[in-house]
Amino acid sequence: MKVRYYDLGLFYGVELGWMVNSVFPSLGIEDYEVYGFEACKKYANRLQEKYSNNDRITILNKAISESNGVGKLYYANNHLGHSIFSTKRNVTKKYEEVETICFSEWITANIEDYKNSFNIMKVNIEGAEWFLFNDLVNSGMHKNINLYCGAGHDVEKVAELSEKVDDYYSLLEKNDIHLHRFTEYKPSRNADIVELIRGAYVFSE
Repeated sequence: MKVRYYDLGLFYGVELGWMVNSVFPSLGIEDYEVYGFEACKKYANRLQEKYSNNDRITILNKAISESNGVGKLYYANNHLGHSIFSTKRNVTKKYEEVETICFSEWITANIEDYKNSFNIMKVNIEGAEWFLFNDLVNSGMHKNINLYCGAGHDVEKVAELSEKVDDYYSLLEKNDIHLHRFTEYKPSRNADIVELIRGAYVFSE
């Protein structure tokens, strides 16, 4: 069975590197595809160049949102934490324009057999989790993601989403969506992603 890893919010691509250089090799997984999404053009370009010779890794300069179009990516005070939300803590009024996508529509248009693969999703998208998980549940696509992992839930950091925080966590709980910790920040606290995949992936197919 093919493994597909969707990394939403790459930044420097540390977790992507762990997945393809450590996690997959330790499990003997060779039949895989990686799709990395990064809203900041500078970071996306850097990773596109880094993985330009690996045809199993595709880096896309796109932001996850509620619809397909063009939006604004507001810069954080430092180099970390850019967001499509102007009311997220630590962002400035400076921004760049970015192509936005509805994730389920992108999958439907680009991955014909996603239902027949083992799908891993890493999420760190600075508040856009609200759009992502509502989209996945409304489309039914959440049932096709075998493992969710990432840094945490940034919805709480966005002022305009303050009244939606309880609804957000309720949505995750009702649909059995659990985000296992997998981030470059204090990695010693991360979940054992290797064992989580080992326990769910069908190696015999």
